[in-house]
Amino acid sequence: MLGPGTWEPWFLLLVATLSIVIANQHHQFDNHSVHLHERTTTRKPRNESYFQDEPSLKLPPIRIPHLRHHHVTHWGPYFENVKNEDVSTGGVRHVAVHLGTTAMLDCRVAMLSDKTVMWMRRNGERVSLLTVAKNTYSSDLRYSLYFQYPNNWRLAISSVRREDHGLYVCQVNTHPPRMLTTNVTILAPEIRILDEAGHEVKDRYYKTGSGVELACIVRSSWRTIGNLVPTWLKNGAKIPDHVKIYHVNGSAEKLITRIYIESAAKSDSGEYTCSFDQHSTSLVHLHVLNGEKQAAVHHDQWNSGRTERPNRKTITVFLAILLSDLLAVIQK
Repeated sequence: MLGPGTWEPWFLLLVATLSIVIANQHHQFDNHSVHLHERTTTRKPRNESYFQDEPSLKLPPIRIPHLRHHHVTHWGPYFENVKNEDVSTGGVRHVAVHLGTTAMLDCRVAMLSDKTVMWMRRNGERVSLLTVAKNTYSSDLRYSLYFQYPNNWRLAISSVRREDHGLYVCQVNTHPPRMLTTNVTILAPEIRILDEAGHEVKDRYYKTGSGVELACIVRSSWRTIGNLVPTWLKNGAKIPDHVKIYHVNGSAEKLITRIYIESAAKSDSGEYTCSFDQHSTSLVHLHVLNGEKQAAVHHDQWNSGRTERPNRKTITVFLAILLSDLLAVIQK
């Protein structure tokens, strides 16, 4: 065991020994790196002469495949197709609506962002603003906007009338504006008044005491037609009690109702209307005449009984009837 004051020389000897060992290790490492560098830089490839004698090879250019970018066809709001309809090219959509029902006009706008949708009605050169966004700007309370999630700005027209037909425009306030036009057609029931011979009439003449029978025919593609009944009126009021009304069984698309007067009097003259669900109306003017105006009666019967152009024989017979009536008046 070392005594006091004897450890210092030993410590200095140990430090010197370690320094010599470390210096030798660094020297050997540096020599190894130099020899390795010389070998790698002076070594020639085994086939060096082959590569020097061969002409340079012409390699084909590297073909880089073209990247297939996704082409975005819509950079802003656009109208979505409905039922395979191409509504993006400015075409006109066609919608048929039954009279008296509620029309729902679709306008599906994708990628609307901060733009606004508005509905307008175009009637010739006149354009009427109906809605802007979800607000209604028409004084007609039948118009309203029903937004259907996620992007359908539906225009609703309640209690559709005949005059509601025409063009309706859904417009997005882009620059230039994008518009979708819808042409609305009103499907109204066809209603006609026929006489005893099955001919449509607007004016009908009868002798006093004659039997009168008129039929009201209603045709429609509206399937609920069978739940409704045509209504007869005389001069806008209820039909008199002596006028009989008969409802004939028709079909889902056809209704028939008849009126019958057994012995017509002058008081039965007037305007008779047949209405269907307050939307379709047809009328006939009924004239019951006394014997001194038989020519008018013959004229009406000739007109109602002939739908094609009269021939010479028919005209001759008619003139003979008029002449005989005129002679009878002169003889009186």
